[in-house]
Amino acid sequence: MAERTEWVLSRTEAAARGGMVAAKTQAAAEVGAEILRRGGNAVDAAVATAFASGVVEPWMSGVGGGGFLVAHFPDKDEAIVVEFPMVAPAGATPDMFPLAGGVDTGLFGWPSVVGGANIAGPRAVAVPGVPAGLALALEQYGSGRVSLGQAIAPAIQLAEEGMPVTWHTTLTIARDLAQLSRFPATAAVFLDAQGHPPVTVDQSTPTMLRQPDLARTLRAIADEGPRAFYEGFLAAAIVGHLAEQGAPIVAEDFAAYRATVAPALAADYRGHRLLAPGKGTGGTTLVQSMNLLNELDIAALGHNTPQALHLMAKAFRQAFADRFAYLADPAQVDVPLEVLTSIEYAREQAAAVQRDGMGPVQAGDAARLGVSHGLGVSMPHYVGSSGQAVSGSTTHMGVIDKDGVSVSLTQTLLSLWGSRVVVPGTGVLLNNGMMWFDPEPGRPNSVAGGKRPLSNMAPALLTRDGRGVASLGASGGRLIMNAVAQLAMNLVDHRLGMQDAIAAPRIDASTPDLRVSSRLPRPTQEALTALGHRVVPRVESPGGSEFASPVGIHRAPDGLLTGGADLFYPAMAIGVE
Repeated sequence: MAERTEWVLSRTEAAARGGMVAAKTQAAAEVGAEILRRGGNAVDAAVATAFASGVVEPWMSGVGGGGFLVAHFPDKDEAIVVEFPMVAPAGATPDMFPLAGGVDTGLFGWPSVVGGANIAGPRAVAVPGVPAGLALALEQYGSGRVSLGQAIAPAIQLAEEGMPVTWHTTLTIARDLAQLSRFPATAAVFLDAQGHPPVTVDQSTPTMLRQPDLARTLRAIADEGPRAFYEGFLAAAIVGHLAEQGAPIVAEDFAAYRATVAPALAADYRGHRLLAPGKGTGGTTLVQSMNLLNELDIAALGHNTPQALHLMAKAFRQAFADRFAYLADPAQVDVPLEVLTSIEYAREQAAAVQRDGMGPVQAGDAARLGVSHGLGVSMPHYVGSSGQAVSGSTTHMGVIDKDGVSVSLTQTLLSLWGSRVVVPGTGVLLNNGMMWFDPEPGRPNSVAGGKRPLSNMAPALLTRDGRGVASLGASGGRLIMNAVAQLAMNLVDHRLGMQDAIAAPRIDASTPDLRVSSRLPRPTQEALTALGHRVVPRVESPGGSEFASPVGIHRAPDGLLTGGADLFYPAMAIGVE
């Protein structure tokens, strides 16, 4: 007998054999599915979906942001990462954000900055990577049947014709109304004539959110290629506007930007291989977590049992302690990536996880990891308040095509609405990528010119015996990494279907508190408290989940594709026959 009424939500699972796209909006997923129907491969579809996502979910991503694309090609069992992160301008300095004293709990536990200049406004902007990265992915790994212009065309149409304003659109604009109102060009795009969030009263005649300036920008990229964004009139408009507002970005920062391709970082997990971006990303922390969990027999403990969740939480916390102590841009900082992601280190840490009680979590010993410079000192975030767990302005999409080529792509503006700065005449909403840096000088992730910030994005693929098994990923800031790990475990350890793997209640141990879904049984929550965790239940409801928001696709050995999406977000998986 239930004590009270509760939301009980469910989704059906999509199924198809000709390919599948999963994205955070139906409109974006439809774009990718149509590319597959026209004979494009998974990369073609992912690129088109990504451009469309930046139009229909503009608060989450767009050409003013950055991201990572992971792809696996079964014909040669090759896995690559197209890297297109946001990058600090060359003129950025470690002391460019004067400290205000105290900790900003709305960030990552970094010290507060005077005027919140690293959160909103022109000084928060880093050089965007999306146009360069998506174009590079299409050029090098697309099927050759879809041109850049054809991949961008649906996004142009959506920007010109507009998207219907839904309750989700209105809510998302209302959440940040005060900040959006600060910037006239931003308000002109996203607010109505009275400066209010647009509202649809009658669903049969919805209010439309049109972005004609953005359509012209996208058309320029489609016609002239990505360098139009970095060297042409678009670059001049963006750099000029930012410079007028006191940002350190100059034309050379845009002209010098290049997306790159790197091998995927991999973790072996119970007969499967998890592939993700490496370096200063959430992928490195995800891989470290999976290596550690592979040394613990979680499957034998049962799905979401107190003892299983206890060990998972300890493993996740260890990976996060190392993350905030050591991870940064390895091109500028001595980062022990090889050791942190090694099996030997995972075995050492797993032994400690199983042996030790619930004392303070310590980052790995600097001498053991082979680094100096005091990098072993944990970040203040990890020992302080755990109120900060930014949801982030991030979107995710996955694609698996009929030939088994699989793609996982995450792109972001960083926080919701990024910097809140729309460049007049371009429609481009810019990121606040400088917020990812620790504003205190002398830390691994402190600000520096040309440096990549430590990002949370962790798009992932699962393979087995050289064949794609799943495309996984989520939006949700630092909550992404634990979520993707649990999706993989639900599929591999507990053999859940894709939708059930996504819908299962989760935990998050990326802060000293242990966030647990209120859907977990109360005795389980009480048992975790008894084991020493600071348990904080989080209620999940439509439009209000405080966990990462995933989508995913699973591929069975016979080629059947099944897709799932977050219960609490208007996401969608669409199959193609």
